[in-house]
Parts: sequence; C-alpha cells; structure tokens
Amino acid sequence: EPVSATLAEWIESQGGNPFQQINVPEAAIRMVQMAGRLLRTETDEGQVTVLDRRLLTRGYGKRILAALPPFRLQTD
Repeated sequence: EPVSATLAEWIESQGGNPFQQINVPEAAIRMVQMAGRLLRTETDEGQVTVLDRRLLTRGYGKRILAALPPFRLQTD
C-alpha cells in the first residue's frame, strides 16, 4: 500500500523502526479485537490459541501479549 510504504519510509528517515512502530501496534490491536469478539460479557468463556511461538520468544511478542486483557497464559 502506498500510504503504508510512505509512512514506513518516513519513520526510517527519522531513525525509527517501522516494524516496531507500525506492525507491532497493529498486531496488538487485532489480537485485542479478536479476544473482544470472543468474550462479549463477563460470563462468557473462551480460548484464544496462537500457534506462533514468536509471541513467547521475541521482544515484540511480549508487547503484543501485554496489550491483551489479563488472561491466564498457558504455554505447551
């Protein structure tokens, strides 16, 4: 997308990291939205399963997990 590419170029020109400043926040928002669609009321129950181990092994994964509501985290 031209707008996203231009924004990424501008962030790089300012010494920033487009992945950390664009992609990680967008992924965190999507994860929160997915959980919100699963759990509509306080009595709802559900499970969010992520099969990508990078959420546990990479720094940006920890940022994404931190954006979620205080769910119990189970790793197998």
